[in-house]
Amino acid sequence: MRVSPKVSVLIPTYNSAHFLDEAIQSVLNQTYTDFELIIVDNCSTDNSEQVIAAYLSDKRITYYKNKTNIGLVGNFNKCLEYAQGEYIKYLCSDDKFHPALLAQYVQVMDQYPNVALVTSNRAIFGFKNYIWQLPLTHLQKGKTVAYHSLNDVNWIGEPTSVMFRRANLPVVGGFRSEFTYLTDWDMWLRQLSVGDCYIIPEALSYFRVHENQTTASVMKNLSNYFEDYYFYKGIKKQNLYKLDFSEIDIDALIKRKAADCVKVILKVIPRLVKKENWQVLNKAFNILYSEKVLLPSISVIFGLIKRKAFPETIKA
Repeated sequence: MRVSPKVSVLIPTYNSAHFLDEAIQSVLNQTYTDFELIIVDNCSTDNSEQVIAAYLSDKRITYYKNKTNIGLVGNFNKCLEYAQGEYIKYLCSDDKFHPALLAQYVQVMDQYPNVALVTSNRAIFGFKNYIWQLPLTHLQKGKTVAYHSLNDVNWIGEPTSVMFRRANLPVVGGFRSEFTYLTDWDMWLRQLSVGDCYIIPEALSYFRVHENQTTASVMKNLSNYFEDYYFYKGIKKQNLYKLDFSEIDIDALIKRKAADCVKVILKVIPRLVKKENWQVLNKAFNILYSEKVLLPSISVIFGLIKRKAFPETIKA
C-alpha cells in the first residue's frame, strides 16, 4: 500500500513545452523529497508530452492529459482531484522553485497547525528582474492579511508562491470559475477565512514575466479592471471571506476600483473608438455611473466617441 506523500506539487500546463524542463527540474532539485509531482496537461498542441515523458521514470511523477481543453480554472481544479498530499503546492509551468522552498514551507506548516496558507517573497525574472518583498512577515492572523491585501493588491502571491492544506478544501472549496485573473486571490482569501498566514521573508519562488505580459491587449487590460471592481462588489454582497466590515471600508474600496476604471479608460479611449470595442467601453461607463464617479467631462468624451464610432446613429 502506497503511503501518501506529504506534499502534492501540481503543475497545470498548456503549450509550455519550452519552460517545462526548468519547472520540473526545480522540483526535482528540492532538498525536501517527500512529495508527488502531478502534471496535468490541458490538451496541449506542442511537444509538452514528449518533454514530460523523459521524467516519468521517476515514480514520484504522474502525468495526465485532458481530452479537451477545460480552461485555466478547470485545469487548476483537475489538479486538485488527483492530489493525495497533506499540503498543496502549485507550480505554474513557466515558473520555478528555489531548492529550499518545500523544506521551508513544510517546516512552517508542521510547526503551526493553525496556519492555512504559507507564502514568501518572490523573485520576478524573465523580461523584468527584481525581488518582490512582501509588506508583512512571519506569523499573521488570516484576517490581518486579508484586510491588508484588500486595501492594497494581491501581494499574497501567484499559485507558485503559495502552499495550503488539502484538508481545508471541503470547507473553502476549489478555484471558482467566475474569476479569471483573480481566481487565485479569491482562493487565498477563502483559505484565510479558516486559518492564519505565515510569510517567509525570503525569495523562495520565481515568477516569470514575459514580454507580452507587459504589452497585453487593451481589452484584456480593461477586463482585468472590471473584474477587480466586480470582485469588490461581490465581497460586499456575499461576504464569502467572513470579513468584519467595521475593519475595512468596503464602500470606499469599491469607489476606488471604479475610479481606477476611469483612469485606465482615459488612457485607452483613443484605441476604443472601434465598433468592436464599444461593448467593453459601455460596460466601463456603467460601472462609473453606478458608483457616481462619472465626471461631467467624461460624459462629454463619451458622446464624442459615440459620434465618431457610430455616426449613423446621430440624428440630423
